[in-house]
Amino acid sequence: MRGTRLSSAMNGPLLDFGDIEKELAIKLKDGDISAVLIGIDAANRVKKLKLTNCINITGVGLEPLRGSTIIEQIDLSLVGKYHSPQLSSRPPISCKFVVPILDSIIEREGCSLRHLQFPSVWSKGRFLEFEQFCGRYNEMMGRGGIINCAKCNTRLPTESVNWIDDYGIDRSQNYTCYECLKHYCEVCTDDDDKDMLSYYICKDCIASDSNCNKCYKCEEHFCERDCDNQIWASCDSCKKNCCRDCDEEDIWTHNEKNGTDAIQFCDDCDTCYCGKCRAYMCQEKRSHKNCAGCIQLAGPFFLEENQTLRNENKKGKAENETLRDKVSLTQNHNNSLKEQLQYQMEKVKELEEKMKQISIGGKDE
Repeated sequence: MRGTRLSSAMNGPLLDFGDIEKELAIKLKDGDISAVLIGIDAANRVKKLKLTNCINITGVGLEPLRGSTIIEQIDLSLVGKYHSPQLSSRPPISCKFVVPILDSIIEREGCSLRHLQFPSVWSKGRFLEFEQFCGRYNEMMGRGGIINCAKCNTRLPTESVNWIDDYGIDRSQNYTCYECLKHYCEVCTDDDDKDMLSYYICKDCIASDSNCNKCYKCEEHFCERDCDNQIWASCDSCKKNCCRDCDEEDIWTHNEKNGTDAIQFCDDCDTCYCGKCRAYMCQEKRSHKNCAGCIQLAGPFFLEENQTLRNENKKGKAENETLRDKVSLTQNHNNSLKEQLQYQMEKVKELEEKMKQISIGGKDE
């Protein structure tokens, strides 16, 4: 069963564990990741690998990727696109296991790797093996031939900024669109004078990304203005996203439209759902039926739904009462018509009797 569900993570040359249920992804171990990579012959088939929500792996399960010459992108951040890389707890993913595998890829002749995304914990920890690998990766990018900005043709990297910074908390790859992998310099802007790369995604990719990079309430694009405009909350089930301002308005003001349907995180089971999806999970999914945190968060939604049903029931009763009154009036009207008909029939009989009597009297004469 798990194998069948994991197979949905594979979409052509892209293997994204964010395409499976989050509650399954967070349970995956290195053995599961390794089995998937071996089963699909990842070293020869996968061009993009995204370990979204795989927060319980050390990285040793990536061994089947060793020496791949076709892989172009590896996202080790463990979070979804547009999401903050900061995790609530420290993941076990280790430089000790992952860096040797990455080295085996960048050392190969004909290496296709163009983009790396690292776990934030590596940047914070200042691990020596990570620092040294960043230097080797920058050298590899320089050996791969001349790379120019896709818009202004400036040669990359510039003298001031390398592909991966030598220091800092955010060690995301510079100049590269996370989605299409095109390269842009740090000064190029679009027709509206906004940076071509907005939080490492180019304007063209943002524009073509439909509504998945918009807040479901205010419909503002994420990361259009600055990095504070990242997704603040995202439902693990329906994938609905919400910005910080709208999410706080939902939770704290409990506005009439979205208060009980606010996207909230459950500390007990590490899930994030909107009110409707969490209520469904509590009702239908065994893994959530006994979660006290989920039940508490879903409580207002159930109360609102119950009140809605009560109001509908009350409205239905009022409509039934109105119909009963109409039926009663109709029955009374029918009874009146029956009485009138009975009276007319009696009159007809009287007239018939008179006519008979007149007819008999005429014959006697």
